[in-house]
Amino acid sequence: MFGYINCDESLLDSKQRDIIGSFYCGLCMALKKHFGNSARIFTNIDCTYAYMLISSACETEIDIKKQRCFLHPLSKRNIAYVDDELSQKISSATILISYYKLLDDCKDEKKNLTKKTMRAIYKKTATKARKILPDYDLALSKLLNATQKLEQDGGNSLFELMDISGEILQSMAVACGASPLQNLFFHLGRFVYFIDALDDYEQDIKKRRYNALLHHLGNFQTKKSLLFNKNKEINNIFEELYSSLNEEYNNLKPQEDSNPIFDNLFTYGLKKCFNNVINRK
Repeated sequence: MFGYINCDESLLDSKQRDIIGSFYCGLCMALKKHFGNSARIFTNIDCTYAYMLISSACETEIDIKKQRCFLHPLSKRNIAYVDDELSQKISSATILISYYKLLDDCKDEKKNLTKKTMRAIYKKTATKARKILPDYDLALSKLLNATQKLEQDGGNSLFELMDISGEILQSMAVACGASPLQNLFFHLGRFVYFIDALDDYEQDIKKRRYNALLHHLGNFQTKKSLLFNKNKEINNIFEELYSSLNEEYNNLKPQEDSNPIFDNLFTYGLKKCFNNVINRK
């Protein structure tokens, strides 16, 4: 699911880029603190934005420190630190959602030794995260089992699967103590599933993996052919997702002094991600 929640970086100034970078490094440091150095591999941009949104919703104090780290020993970087309990929850949620994706990948790619090795290496890390967020772990397990059942049935379940993906991120917001964000995260999860299915369309056909868009719109063998024949339908799904996300975001954001990074994300960033996936060969 990773890599689909991001700003339009061309519209960010240097200060805004630095803030995002500080939270990316902050998530990396939180993973290190609570799960050890090897857990830093799970740092990703999607969970970085979740980190920023949840920290904002919880109104936690943010301490930005300039320091060196193991990965960047030669130059100091700005690193965002938040309340220790919150950073533990967000890093645990990051571990769990990443680990369950790894398990799902192992089922889809049975001969992928790299992912099987990672699954074995990070099993104990995931067990530790489960103890910190047991309710989220239970929700993730149930939701991903439901996803696998629908995919195994091989039917037209696009919107059901999008809703399950929405519930996965919705549960993350609740588990991290940011319940006001649950509707926004629900629509983000739906968006991620749709974009991921579109991005993987051609590879899924080649590797004989389930793809919800294939069952919903038809087997066109290539993404280019799918987009040529079903452009209107695909754009309609995106516009519905985009409208829902912006409605939720506008209901949440303050009327004055809104966050320009979040404004960029929901106004321009997600649309750019959609266009990037469409244009990616």
